[in-house]
Amino acid sequence: MATIKDIARKAGVSITTVSRVLNYDKSLSVSDLTRKKIFQAAEALDYTKKKRSSSTRDSIAVVEWYTEQQELDDLYYLSIRMGVEKQAERYHYKVKRYFAGDALTGTSDIKGIVAIGKFSDEQIQEMQQVTDNVVFVDFDTLAKGHDCVVTDFDNSTKSVLNYFIQNGLKRIGMISGVEYSSDHQLKITDHRFDVFKNYLQKRSLYDPANVFVADYTLQSSYDLVDKALKSSKESFPNALFVSNDAMAIGALKALNENDVKVPNDVSLVSFNDTAVAKYVIPSLTAVKVNTGKMGEVAVRLLEMVDANPDGEEHTPEKVVVATKLNERESVRKLK
Repeated sequence: MATIKDIARKAGVSITTVSRVLNYDKSLSVSDLTRKKIFQAAEALDYTKKKRSSSTRDSIAVVEWYTEQQELDDLYYLSIRMGVEKQAERYHYKVKRYFAGDALTGTSDIKGIVAIGKFSDEQIQEMQQVTDNVVFVDFDTLAKGHDCVVTDFDNSTKSVLNYFIQNGLKRIGMISGVEYSSDHQLKITDHRFDVFKNYLQKRSLYDPANVFVADYTLQSSYDLVDKALKSSKESFPNALFVSNDAMAIGALKALNENDVKVPNDVSLVSFNDTAVAKYVIPSLTAVKVNTGKMGEVAVRLLEMVDANPDGEEHTPEKVVVATKLNERESVRKLK
């Protein structure tokens, strides 16, 4: 019986490309000619794709770096997990959930792991003891030898800053974030800050006094903005890029309590665009992250490795998911 390896040899492409084309992976950038060659080779070799029996359900693990309560407080990661589970159902996978602090027990039938969030090297090694088929979401692990799905932080940050500047807002600040893996062995700084700083420095618009570092919570953002406003309203930025919706809501609360009007005095753009962004007053202009898509792509990457019948060495991939800026009421626009 023909294999994916046979098709790859006949079509002159990689095994990974064949697998993704035959699985109709829309995220794969490949020419129509290459797709045609692959399907022609498959037909010539009388290839029959192995189908999973719906009655035989392999298991995958979804490992969250948050506790179950933290996930409920952060719709971003909850949405990613829902995307994972939605795609897993399509592949007839049974899902086992593990939250921060849960021991990785009962894993003898696990075919792969989707790890959501940030993890220390020690935590990654623990997952590798279960299976080498691990895909990370929202954590760039390409250099660590693992597939990963991440957000396009670079272009989305630049688009926000350009949006501010186009609307005449040049005293631009940022509420950035810092966080730690659940075992506190890894500190993660916000990559968007580096993009923010470099972009504004090139335009002589960067002021370190306009940067605030919180812990991604509403309260920490509220405290920082409230303190800054009580110190000096006049020097406060007239535009703020905020790293998530919770911190944007905290900033909005502090601004309102200090009689600073949004967007007339200070414009706000948030990141993630969870459901709450459109219901606060004023509604938040926000960068939409397709978190559900990130989860779905992670399972597709997992499936590609699991579906490799010839045991070929796997080359890790990083998939970058695009974002979209949704304009609402929190930015003052030029008339």
